Amino acid sequence: MEPYTKKLKCLVISNDDKMPQDRKIIKILVAIDGSENSMRAVDYAIKLALALKADVIALHVAPTGRDHPEEYVAKILKQEKDYLDKIAKKFVTSEINLDMEVIRGESAVVDQITDYAEKNDIDLIVIGIRSVSEFRYMLGSTASGVVVNAPCPVLVVK
Repeated sequence: MEPYTKKLKCLVISNDDKMPQDRKIIKILVAIDGSENSMRAVDYAIKLALALKADVIALHVAPTGRDHPEEYVAKILKQEKDYLDKIAKKFVTSEINLDMEVIRGESAVVDQITDYAEKNDIDLIVIGIRSVSEFRYMLGSTASGVVVNAPCPVLVVK
């Protein structure tokens, strides 16, 4: 099988100043939301997993709560099934171990992602950036919240 290669642009931000140099990256969490940017994050997670021989967990936080009635949540999940299937196919062809998790967002998405990472001993989070201007990086509120609150290094892919 030919190795996966694709030039991808990324910005690396870590809040883990004390990360040992010999720390091995075994579990990569990629946050997905159905957007093109999160698909780029998936591509990068695949590339890293191949190079590091790591496992990947693709995490989608489904909206819920009083602001999102049950019918709305069901509709969103149905729409995103195709997106999730597309991600699963990428991993099958790359021969990387993948777990896909869809969790219900009872709290803020940032909290769901960072709590999941902490509870599951994630070594690296990969997340897509919302947009990039010509002069500066414009992190979306989710990406910036994950960078600030994550228990591990975060790779932000633009």
